[in-house]
Amino acid sequence: MRKAVALLIILVLGVFCLTGCGDSAEGNQNPTEGLSDNEGGNSTEKFKIGVAELLVSDETVARQKYLAEYIAPNYNCEFVFSEELSDTEAMMTFIESCASAGCDAIISGYNIDTEQLLQKCQEYDMVFVENVARIAKSESMFTGGYENFGGTFAEDQEAAAELFKDYLVENLDTSEEHGFIVCTSIAYNGHLQATEISTAMLQSLEEIYDLTFSEDISTYLASSTPMYAENDKGIPVYIYPDLYNVDGYIQGLGAELQTGNYDYVLSALDIYTAFGVTLDEVERAYEKDIHVVCLGLPGEALTAAFETQDMFGNSSIDMSTTKLASIQCALPFIQVYNMLTGYGDCLNDENGEKLCLMNRMVAITSPEQLEAISAIDQ
Repeated sequence: MRKAVALLIILVLGVFCLTGCGDSAEGNQNPTEGLSDNEGGNSTEKFKIGVAELLVSDETVARQKYLAEYIAPNYNCEFVFSEELSDTEAMMTFIESCASAGCDAIISGYNIDTEQLLQKCQEYDMVFVENVARIAKSESMFTGGYENFGGTFAEDQEAAAELFKDYLVENLDTSEEHGFIVCTSIAYNGHLQATEISTAMLQSLEEIYDLTFSEDISTYLASSTPMYAENDKGIPVYIYPDLYNVDGYIQGLGAELQTGNYDYVLSALDIYTAFGVTLDEVERAYEKDIHVVCLGLPGEALTAAFETQDMFGNSSIDMSTTKLASIQCALPFIQVYNMLTGYGDCLNDENGEKLCLMNRMVAITSPEQLEAISAIDQ
């Protein structure tokens, strides 16, 4: 079984170009270093692992299915899944429930009050790994000397942002007039993914049109209210922040689209899950093909969005990023399993600090591409 885990790590690292995200660029970023094929032998102990979810979505369902139907039977594990956790108190309650149920580890998708959660797990002698990059709010976990800390896992947000920039640079036809609504999500809260993607989209417009915005991009990202991004080329650019489950969000977005000034929606969130009807109404009213370039999450909603054709015979999404449920599951399981079987040191960098394992998204532009990518998770 140790051999299988080692091979899984090699597969993940080789195919998806994972890197550690610690401070040292030259640190040990390969968790397989020093492992032989039979090191550790076959584990006969059954481990119980709690999985905490900040949000529940199609992506969550895909990950839980993979953990329960593939990893659990193949690695002699049992998983306990949380409901959507709205605050730190709920997360603490889940940790306590897992401890009472005999869990050995927590994989946390709830990445608020991170060190507090780690300390709570330490009280119950449970391994803790979290879905968060190595940034200011998580730094103390890496440097605090916690013996139950197995590291973190995260998306390579810079690489994801480049996918958006590359698509726009390659596909935007400047010989035609265009207008852009840029959905910046919660970049105003400093959210790393929203900030990186929104920045890349606005920088792409600067590069493609050789334009200069009247304000620094950071000003637009810091805004929690909609605003126009005026520029020296007179191109309509409208900054639209927040999440689509906020009251009035879709109505406000639809109202701005109905001005007829825009034919591109560039979104740092999975806007397609709540936007399809509004988009179709505006396209029909103005007979205008509106292009959607957005963040995507694996699941039925993304598949439906690509398979649904608009009045022009095109997919309702032009480009979306997505990620593999199998890789999302493999990263934290690698960390937890090595910690539980006594091989936590293989997760360390050259400074003896735990790694952040990084996963890269892929860009999807057709139903066929999405089907091919999704097949990897089957």
